[in-house]
Amino acid sequence: MLRKNNQYIHYWLLLLLVPVLMPGCSPKESFGDIGAKPKAAFTVTPVTGKVNTYLLTATTPGSFYYRWNIGDGGGPRQGRQVDTAYYPEKGDYTVKLILMSDGGIDSTTVAVSVAADDPNGCAGRKALLTNCDTKTWVLEQPGGGALWVGDPGGGQWWSSGEGDVIGRPCAFNDEYTFKKDGTFILDVKGDIRVDDEGGNPWPTDIGFPVGCVNVSQLPAQYQPWGGGNFNFKVISGNKLQVIGTGAYMALYKVGETGTTGIPEAAITYDIIEMTATKMVLNKKYGWGQWKFTFKAK
Repeated sequence: MLRKNNQYIHYWLLLLLVPVLMPGCSPKESFGDIGAKPKAAFTVTPVTGKVNTYLLTATTPGSFYYRWNIGDGGGPRQGRQVDTAYYPEKGDYTVKLILMSDGGIDSTTVAVSVAADDPNGCAGRKALLTNCDTKTWVLEQPGGGALWVGDPGGGQWWSSGEGDVIGRPCAFNDEYTFKKDGTFILDVKGDIRVDDEGGNPWPTDIGFPVGCVNVSQLPAQYQPWGGGNFNFKVISGNKLQVIGTGAYMALYKVGETGTTGIPEAAITYDIIEMTATKMVLNKKYGWGQWKFTFKAK
């Protein structure tokens, strides 16, 4: 069967080349009747006894090649007629199937709504983030660009360079630890860098010039930015939310809806890239966007 399926795949590749190799000949004239084009269809049903696990069943007769994308950010994968999808996090997902038969290729999608997190779940980007145990991240160094800000279209206004690792030691020594159980530890090593906004210290009443300051010296309303134990969620496979007053990634002033002057209860970032060793987060507003690049410690 595998050899036969490979022959069909090669066959369809040849069909694409026929107009080039044999001008004036249609694929049907060259290869004869290849059958009706398939109509992709599949069902999604919960698997009894398994949390957030769904059975995917392709129902198109005569199909022999199946490529699934379960919408969790992991991308498409070759699979079987009957396959499974597992979601550790609650959210709305779109499952896509591309299939092939003697008559051609077709695709379709089905929406899946997952009502609750799997409390013991660890898969996809959560697995990369936590190593299904405990994993610590730091701002990427010594290379430039760990901190980046630009316009909504992607034009750069400013990005950190190698000199900023030395010039901003109280930013580049911070550690961000994520655990499988959903806890998040922000360890600023006892100091933070007072950032600027328009050339002035931010917030305006923080009481210190731009630069490193011991968190114990901060005004009481800003001490939550001094780190601690928080929580996190990976949402729909493509967003990271840190939860708890004062929790943040990379830069305290980057808030949920814009530049913030107070510690916020939760901040959600878009996951632009995540591998076992690299994580890129994005926070976009109407006026511009921030991008942060981390490496696994």
